[in-house]
Amino acid sequence: MKTQSEVKNKKEVGIYSTEQVESANLDAQKNLPDLSQAKKHFVPLNIEYWSPEQAGEEKLVYIHSVGEHEVPDLETGEIKPLLCVMLLEKQGDKVKRFINASRVLVGNIQDAINRGEIVPKTTLTPVSITFLGAFKNRSNAFSSNRWQIIPLINTTNAEA
Repeated sequence: MKTQSEVKNKKEVGIYSTEQVESANLDAQKNLPDLSQAKKHFVPLNIEYWSPEQAGEEKLVYIHSVGEHEVPDLETGEIKPLLCVMLLEKQGDKVKRFINASRVLVGNIQDAINRGEIVPKTTLTPVSITFLGAFKNRSNAFSSNRWQIIPLINTTNAEA
């Protein structure tokens, strides 16, 4: 019987074929390739959680995706898988990745993706996302965050 790691290594990983993963496996290497001349990707792997504190906070972003991420519960600290929107924001000469699990924001972004108004993982449909604040729900004692999502027209790319 195969172990779970053996089964996992037999399928494609991301953009890499099974053969590429097998030949690059660290156990199969005699030494590691020299990375001193390697170029760094412009998007880092680390992700920050965006939790706006005041109404009016805005991010000018590209939508990377809507997907499940492990996020700490704000009340218990327990790590839970939550559906989040991942955003890419350019800050000066750096790019930062953010996630947010607000059901209203995630739902609105997912709906816009489904309607074709946002094309994720592209630079075609940048948006401005503004936190409008938390508002008390009419149906219960809880409050929900409200958001304004506006498509951006990038005049720099339009003129090129």
